[in-house]
Amino acid sequence: MPSITRFQAFLFAVVLVNAAPAEAQQGWHRRNQISLDIGPLEGGLAYARRLGQGSWSVGGGVWAGWEPWNSFETSFFEPRGVHLFLRTRPSREVQLELGPSLLRYNWADDCSSCSGTFASVRAAAMVGRGIFSLGPVLQLGRLSGSPAGAEAGLVWGFQGRLLFSWGD
Repeated sequence: MPSITRFQAFLFAVVLVNAAPAEAQQGWHRRNQISLDIGPLEGGLAYARRLGQGSWSVGGGVWAGWEPWNSFETSFFEPRGVHLFLRTRPSREVQLELGPSLLRYNWADDCSSCSGTFASVRAAAMVGRGIFSLGPVLQLGRLSGSPAGAEAGLVWGFQGRLLFSWGD
């Protein structure tokens, strides 16, 4: 079975963005939102629901990474877990998120019991048009359970987002 190349995946995303109905692209203020975040070393899936008639939403999702960029001393780091967030959309082009994140991680690729916890505050700032946006994601928190003991640090990345919304 042939594998999908990066170019094919990029081409698919461009076609998907351009093929989205005009109403979906104009629906930045819709009540229900599902987002798919994809980065070079991480990704996530989340759901948010708008609060009232304003631009604020509350949501949660799952997130995972394969050795994402981080400031920790461990050489192997595979976090995965959940996050909650408060999202605001000050304009059609901008999405800002902030909230707690709780991740489990492995610190060795040859040890099934070598895991710990990363509790953090996660922030994301996405800019784009229609259903597609790009932006940085930063998590600042405390890593516990690693061989070096507890340490504070950062996990960061740059992600693309597909945001689908519906409802009043």
